[in-house]
Amino acid sequence: MKKAFARTLISLLFVSRLLAADSPWQPARIVEVKSQTQTKNTVWVVNTPVSEDQVVYTITVHVRDRLVTGSFVPGETHAAPPETWVRDSPVQVQVAGDYLYVRSSPSDEVRARISRNKAAPPMRAWSPAEASAIKDAMAGTPAEPAQSVIGFDVPAKTAPVASPPVQAAPPPPPPPPAEPTTGQVTVSSVPYLAEVYVDDESVGYTPAKLRLPPGKHSFRCEKAGYKPWTKEITITAGSELTLDATLAADKK
Repeated sequence: MKKAFARTLISLLFVSRLLAADSPWQPARIVEVKSQTQTKNTVWVVNTPVSEDQVVYTITVHVRDRLVTGSFVPGETHAAPPETWVRDSPVQVQVAGDYLYVRSSPSDEVRARISRNKAAPPMRAWSPAEASAIKDAMAGTPAEPAQSVIGFDVPAKTAPVASPPVQAAPPPPPPPPAEPTTGQVTVSSVPYLAEVYVDDESVGYTPAKLRLPPGKHSFRCEKAGYKPWTKEITITAGSELTLDATLAADKK
């Protein structure tokens, strides 16, 4: 009993130390990046709500022996996370109060409000190649050296005969678009505004558009006064699926 209490106390002290003050940038790895589209009413026009879709990104990182999750809405100061942030990608993180900062270069830093912080096994350390790549990305691309001008002051009588210009090779064709790494699921319900759970984790309210990694996922819609609705589907990369949940009234 005393040992269990001591372990719990140590864990709480670690979390409070991690969140109480700004921490330095630390090596971390991406666990998951998810996005969902939430519909919210903005104004009413002649008794009709005019709604607006809002994309919310949720990022989970593994830092030391913690899994930290934060959410944010991209805007003028925070762009969407780069597509290179996939599972196990090396990134740098910093915890400042209630916020989690994530970056892999000076231009892709995002700030997310922390919603979850839990214990986890120790993170797998960066490899030397990963550490070097992050260091180079944070340092920026070095400027190209100035082109030498030696030879331009050669007198005309000794200047070599100029060779005919070599025709430049045509530019290479643009690379093909990247293959999608997630699938889209649109969830609606009767009645409206049912809470949506994906793999037992709340992701918002209907109607919602979700982007999820490939594989099997369980969906559950709940609303007070109604029986829960469940469904399990398999998502593939690039797929677009629709779920219509009809919740039966709970007559208890």
